[in-house]
Amino acid sequence: MDGRPSGGFLGVDVFFVISGFLITSLLLREVDRDGRVSLTGFYRRRIKRLMPAAIIVLLVTVAASWTLLGSGQARSVSADALASVFFVSNWRFAAKGADYWDDLGTRSPLQHFWSLGVEEQFYLLWPLIVVGLCVLAARRPRRLRQAVIAIVILLSAGSIAWGALQTSFDSGFAYFSTLTRAWELAAGALLAATAGPLTRIPSSWRTPLLWAGITVLALALARTDPVTMPVPGAIVAVLATCAIIASGTGGQPQNVWPLTNRVTTYVGDISYSLYLWHLPVAIFLPVVFPVQGAIGKVAAIVISVAFASVSFHLVENPARRAAWFTRRFVSARGAVPVTSVVGLALALTLTLGISPQAGTAASAAPRSDADVRAMLQEALDADTYPALSPKLGDVATLGVPDEDRAGCSATVVSDPNSCYFPSSGADRTALVIGDSTAIVALPMIRAALGTGWNLRGLTMAACYQTDITRWYDDAAHEESCEKHQDDVLGAVAEADADAIFVSDLYAGVEHITPAADPMSTGAFMWATKTGELAEALVATGADVVFLQSPPRRSEGDTAASCATAGVIPDDCVHLVDGVYRQVTEGERVAAENAGAQYVTVEEWFCLDGRCPIFVGTIPTMRDELHITKQYASLLAPLLRARLSFLDDTEE
Repeated sequence: MDGRPSGGFLGVDVFFVISGFLITSLLLREVDRDGRVSLTGFYRRRIKRLMPAAIIVLLVTVAASWTLLGSGQARSVSADALASVFFVSNWRFAAKGADYWDDLGTRSPLQHFWSLGVEEQFYLLWPLIVVGLCVLAARRPRRLRQAVIAIVILLSAGSIAWGALQTSFDSGFAYFSTLTRAWELAAGALLAATAGPLTRIPSSWRTPLLWAGITVLALALARTDPVTMPVPGAIVAVLATCAIIASGTGGQPQNVWPLTNRVTTYVGDISYSLYLWHLPVAIFLPVVFPVQGAIGKVAAIVISVAFASVSFHLVENPARRAAWFTRRFVSARGAVPVTSVVGLALALTLTLGISPQAGTAASAAPRSDADVRAMLQEALDADTYPALSPKLGDVATLGVPDEDRAGCSATVVSDPNSCYFPSSGADRTALVIGDSTAIVALPMIRAALGTGWNLRGLTMAACYQTDITRWYDDAAHEESCEKHQDDVLGAVAEADADAIFVSDLYAGVEHITPAADPMSTGAFMWATKTGELAEALVATGADVVFLQSPPRRSEGDTAASCATAGVIPDDCVHLVDGVYRQVTEGERVAAENAGAQYVTVEEWFCLDGRCPIFVGTIPTMRDELHITKQYASLLAPLLRARLSFLDDTEE
């Protein structure tokens, strides 16, 4: 929960080995005793052991998601819960590209159920394999054990080979896959099948073997690289766990204080419930009580242990021991309706608002800058959030402009239909160039121009048309961006456009290389390159408009992450920084000196340097940098009023 030890994720691998050992031991012992395996009895015991506490956690987590998170996130969590009920959550997380190493803020509160999915798939299939082997072995225990050993060796070899291959080319999918984890369960099963020879380990060897296993496991927890998971990363931890189990198989219990003291044994008793509760608590606690640092981590641990203890004593144990939870209540057939009822409840939850709506409230479009100032003041004075449209939990997806999905995030300049929006009967053409701040301005520009214009975006995310000498994330990004810049200038020269709009993120000044002070040299360099670009565009004869980019929020400080339970609107107001004013003022002077028009937008987002996260009932930004398509559309009449080249009578 606090990231220490660094290899704490190996706890799941240890658990798989133990699970494979215990389940196989139970099955083989039943064959030794009864000559057969009762599948009904086995599945009934697994349901009693696992399902009651898991269902409680699933229902509580889904309810908390709908209460504390946006509807988009809550729907996703509900789908995660539904997959968990039917034991396939690991495949869901693998298929949607979930990253186990993501920060808690971006992780599903049910992501840890992936390991239960792997385990439950093992519970479903392994007994059937053992029953089949039992039939083939004519119910002879020795032959059965030999068959089990042979099959687990084959399964282990195939799983390790596939795990190594998939980890090398798709480690994210490999992490969640049952196929890449089967060998860990098989390792435990192999120990159970070879229990006879293990009982003959000399007593004098057992304690050294135990401590060797503990030491190696501790080293694995401290040193394993996540990039190598699950193969070969988990191999050392799995072998160490096997050594620990082998040291105690058939021998006298060893009084090893780290493993046998009362605290450790109690934590072991509640470990299943603790595992179920730890991630929902870790994710929801900062939403309810925004406590950071060591205090937050300690609070999460204490609350998780408290929830686990209550769950163990009031849910797990009573369900395991309840007389009513017997063959008559849960049979191989009875398990289906029980699971189906829970699944139906979660499915109904999932379908709530299945088509994401932007909300019921609507903001009246401001007719003037004075209207916007009044709306900003109202937002800054607000003590509570209005019914926002879209909800903050959905704004990251619902706030993306349709143009972004139409290819404008990386326009293919050589394709005249790429990011092209014709208007029937229009005889004038506007071009929009720049980075993602130009892309998100497209809805506003299109609406401001009206139906008399064809519009084409020559845009590329993370690629400024302002041609500063800058650093790039990698060589591929550098090559694609510089080619795009050249292609855009060529297209502009040939287009005979009537109007050209330009918008680049002012924070590009921080990408200048070698690094330059954004308050002085950097701002000057940005202004110089802006002036050169403006002169080149004005020379085409088009009306040129530079559109100021909005002031950004701090990195990671999105409206959705800020506006959590207990947070008032004023807590999420951000301030205009000095770099913004310095860079955009130089940009304005350079553009206007070259004969271009410069449209400022700060006053549409901020009042006296303070910027709320909503205006009226509309969130202004979908993340730290980008305006929502809803707010962009709302501002269209104001932009139209600013465009000096438009005739007031134009539609």
